[in-house]
Amino acid sequence: MPTPSCPTSRPQASGRSRSSATRSPRVPRSATTRTPEPSATSPDPAAGTVIGRFPALASPIYRRLLLGNTLATLGAFMQATAQGWLVLQLTNSPGLLGLIGAISGLPTLFLAVLAGVLADRLDRRRLLAWSYGAAALLSAILAVLTFTEAVAYWHVAVIALAGGVLLTIQMPASQAIVSTAVDRAVLGGAIALNSAQYNLMRIVGPSLAGLAIAAGGLAFGFVANAVALVVVAVIFIRLPLPPTRALGRLQAALWGDLRDGVRHVAADRVLSTLVLLAAAPALFILNYLVFLPVYARDILAIGAPGLGLLTSSIGIGALTGALLVASRRPQGGSGKLALVGLASMSISLATFAVSTSVPLSCVALAILGASQVAYYSTTNTLLQVRVPGRLRGRVHSLYVLFSIGLIPLGNVVAGALAERVTVPPVLAVGGAATLAIVVVAAIVRPEIRHLQPGLPGTSGASGAAPAAADPAAIEPSAVAPAGLATGDVTEPPLEA
Repeated sequence: MPTPSCPTSRPQASGRSRSSATRSPRVPRSATTRTPEPSATSPDPAAGTVIGRFPALASPIYRRLLLGNTLATLGAFMQATAQGWLVLQLTNSPGLLGLIGAISGLPTLFLAVLAGVLADRLDRRRLLAWSYGAAALLSAILAVLTFTEAVAYWHVAVIALAGGVLLTIQMPASQAIVSTAVDRAVLGGAIALNSAQYNLMRIVGPSLAGLAIAAGGLAFGFVANAVALVVVAVIFIRLPLPPTRALGRLQAALWGDLRDGVRHVAADRVLSTLVLLAAAPALFILNYLVFLPVYARDILAIGAPGLGLLTSSIGIGALTGALLVASRRPQGGSGKLALVGLASMSISLATFAVSTSVPLSCVALAILGASQVAYYSTTNTLLQVRVPGRLRGRVHSLYVLFSIGLIPLGNVVAGALAERVTVPPVLAVGGAATLAIVVVAAIVRPEIRHLQPGLPGTSGASGAAPAAADPAAIEPSAVAPAGLATGDVTEPPLEA
């Protein structure tokens, strides 16, 4: 194909148009044939049927991110199983075992909002890599103490507290970073796939740890988590994402940044409703996980093997729901789906609460697991696309505060009530209360029912511009990484 000729000083021929004389100078061939560099959302040329069903997997960066999250989740479940067994061996006290869980959850209640500020001020990729590395060090210390038989209860408590701090730092950053790895159109599918890996590892991790414990390798769970977290840290530090950069604003003081996030949520009625609504399942629904042993031993009379059956029912339902959301609703569902998911959680919990039939209980738990994924993945997606990139970490930290930080409070209150009136009425009333809250929210904020991730009105408060899909455009302002030591991932609060 001939290239346009450069203009010369010769007079034009009479039949030649004026435009041909003003054509651009010849461009070097190297400049016109350069292959554009792949972006974070560039599809893989080898995309096949799997990517066709789960379009988020078309992003090579997201695939690496998903691999890192899967390894982190596998190691975390193996460590949690081994740690619980270790505490029982050391103390033979269910109360002290529960105290470890409360200690690890305290940082989320008190530091979640501050962690959101860090997620917006620091390079999220480096923040997650450093925190995973620090968590690997904690697991390695616990493994050495266990191998040498020098471990004591207070060691486990201190490590659980430090691990809770790291997890709190990780959650806002890990949720906010997903939107930099995929296009906005498939963000919901990416979040749902993350839920899928979590629930798959919920089944695989404890099983592997149980086999290791039966073989006499109690510390194997800690070693596996340490190794997995080192690999995850390397994956995150090498993710080819653009570093965080300023978005046209000066760095404010830390508390000024915190106020910015709170004010943004308060100024947007729909956004504040989405954040506050997450408190309902945290207080009234998720405590069912604490009472599963009571149902297995006392109500359904199926013993320890039956407890595994109940837990597996939740995981299977959640995994199925996550895959369906990822494949059928890659944009992430809608506000209506979030409300329906939360209402379904309420009804299935109430059904499980009053059931004395093992098959009915398993079905109710499977529906509950699927409904949790539908609600949390959809809410997470709506938050991602509604909030400007520079505020995303802070807003997600508020979401984490209400959706996860309040869970210990709900467990304490539910436990105290169960001592007086038994467990089934507590769970049934919790399901009914949550359903009533959903109905009120749908009536008072009808806008939620019409939210769609792809609609312009979904991306901010009144008058706000839609969140950009370009990874470089949605990164928050940052300061230099401070060497701080993140499935959701944390996963959405389903995993709490």
